[in-house]
Amino acid sequence: MRKGMFWITGLLAATVSMTAAATDPVEAIRTKDVELQKLLRTKDAPGKIDRLKILINGIFDFEELGKRALGPATWGKMTPKQQTRFVQAFRSMIENSSVKRLDAYLNDSTRYEAPETEGEKSSVTAHVFSKGSQSVVVYKLLMKQGAWKAWDLVIDDLSTAGNYGDQFKKILAKNTVDALITKVEQKAKGDASSKTADNVKSRSGGQTAAKKSSSGA
Repeated sequence: MRKGMFWITGLLAATVSMTAAATDPVEAIRTKDVELQKLLRTKDAPGKIDRLKILINGIFDFEELGKRALGPATWGKMTPKQQTRFVQAFRSMIENSSVKRLDAYLNDSTRYEAPETEGEKSSVTAHVFSKGSQSVVVYKLLMKQGAWKAWDLVIDDLSTAGNYGDQFKKILAKNTVDALITKVEQKAKGDASSKTADNVKSRSGGQTAAKKSSSGA
């Protein structure tokens, strides 16, 4: 009976937590960060890279981020097919790039300020502490389908949307939209290949070290 009660209590707590994360923008970010920090510190977890990719990028609304980075004029001239192709490539590029620098996501602690929320828009400021230094991260969020999603991340005054926007403008000044999409696709594939090569190299290095250790070399 007690086990049943514990299970029901745990289920209710999980439900309350999920509801809070859906309605409270700070809790939505905090919940994902707690999971991320735990997984980053877990060695050899099954499917770790894919799970990290989801946790790191799960807060983003890639379509909104891409749309704002390109700007309304460029986005409005694109065909639905071009928009879909761009968002898919943009998402892959960011996801594959993020798992190449996992150490950047490790932190010692995070302090969140009260959110600035107006209707379906919110802004959350987080003070991230790591190795004696502090970074200020501002999440700019929109409520979509019952969940808070980020359309921009401002890290120490550097806007993610603005940074990508500057890069895209330079490319579009000399190239077509299709050429831009192709470049983003190539970048995504390049990062994916690099990640795979790094993983193989890491495993090979580990195997070589193990063989040397076992042979006394």
